[in-house]
Amino acid sequence: MGRHVSPQHRRSLRRVTIVALIGIVVLAGVLAFAGYSIWARVREPAPTRRPAAAAPAATLTLTVTGPRCQVFVGVPGGDILVNRTLVRGQTLRFGDARLNVVLSDAGAVQVDVNGVRRPAGEPGRRAAFTAVRR
Repeated sequence: MGRHVSPQHRRSLRRVTIVALIGIVVLAGVLAFAGYSIWARVREPAPTRRPAAAAPAATLTLTVTGPRCQVFVGVPGGDILVNRTLVRGQTLRFGDARLNVVLSDAGAVQVDVNGVRRPAGEPGRRAAFTAVRR
């Protein structure tokens, strides 16, 4: 004769199986969240390379006055601080000693270097320059 499993024991095995499956799903969710958090933090720029918050110490201040402008700001030697499209009203400040700057639309950005406003560029024209702290 075969082995007989009582109905109570069968229900108990089902409960254990369901609880184990729920535990596996929860564990997978926690691991996925942790993995995403780590991935997002790795992709975030280093805090020391972010635009400086203090306006008086800023070497470079960029304020978009036109509809939009692609802005590239980097440190000589390869570190890229910003490479993205900014829209009207956005402002960036940087405190690094030397910065390479490229603007896709020189007429769409107000540029201050060491607190001194640079002359406005020609609308629709690309501009590239180096800002140096004095």
